[in-house]
Amino acid sequence: MEEGAVAPFKWVVEGGAVNFDLHGDGTGGQSVSYEKGRAIPEDEGEITARFTGYHGWFWRNRGKQDVTVTLQVGGNYSELKRTY
Repeated sequence: MEEGAVAPFKWVVEGGAVNFDLHGDGTGGQSVSYEKGRAIPEDEGEITARFTGYHGWFWRNRGKQDVTVTLQVGGNYSELKRTY
């Protein structure tokens, strides 16, 4: 995302809840944690990029059952990556 770009989002967990970190990483070592949560079943809002770089989520399932996280995101971003 470019600095100042806005991306509205909503995500939902099916089968449980997750810990999450909504964060950003930029060139030159820039980093930010916008929001963190524990045992959260869903979240929605918007990201406004504080600097140009990668902005997104890290989710962790601490439960014993498998879960599915469904993300809906819009706005101004150039790429959406899924990593494991």
